[in-house]
Amino acid sequence: MAFAGLAAIMGGNGISASKEKLPGIIMALGGAFGFALGTVLAKKYPLVMPPIPAAAWQIGLGCVPIAIVGLLIETTHIDRITTVGWWLLVYSTLIQFCVAYVAWFAALARLPASVAAIGTMAVPVIGVIASAVALHEPLGPTQIIALLFTLAGVVLATR
Repeated sequence: MAFAGLAAIMGGNGISASKEKLPGIIMALGGAFGFALGTVLAKKYPLVMPPIPAAAWQIGLGCVPIAIVGLLIETTHIDRITTVGWWLLVYSTLIQFCVAYVAWFAALARLPASVAAIGTMAVPVIGVIASAVALHEPLGPTQIIALLFTLAGVVLATR
């Protein structure tokens, strides 16, 4: 049910699996697969350390290949980054990565992987609502029904 909701969210704004969008859809699914696999492996082979150092090590080590690839294939013009852009970078680093991953590892340490993973289904729900509020993206009946399907799937999975 949750996957039906997610599929409807992806298709709700006129997004379809067109040739142009296929790489993005594949990347999104690849990211979901990688996150799910990481969740199972982190639960099966937990790091013997508290959530804050665990998050710091994983974020730190994970940033190395991303930084290398970014420097090789992206064009960086630091002088073009606005003040808002710098604040968004700070937010992404401190809140999006650090706080979120510390919370994630703390949840994973206390919950079965299957239950902790269900919490990630809230991400698209929050993203769609935040996009409607902040970016004025559509939030019509299709999106609302898709969100309800996603939430219903989460509720059913946690029972």
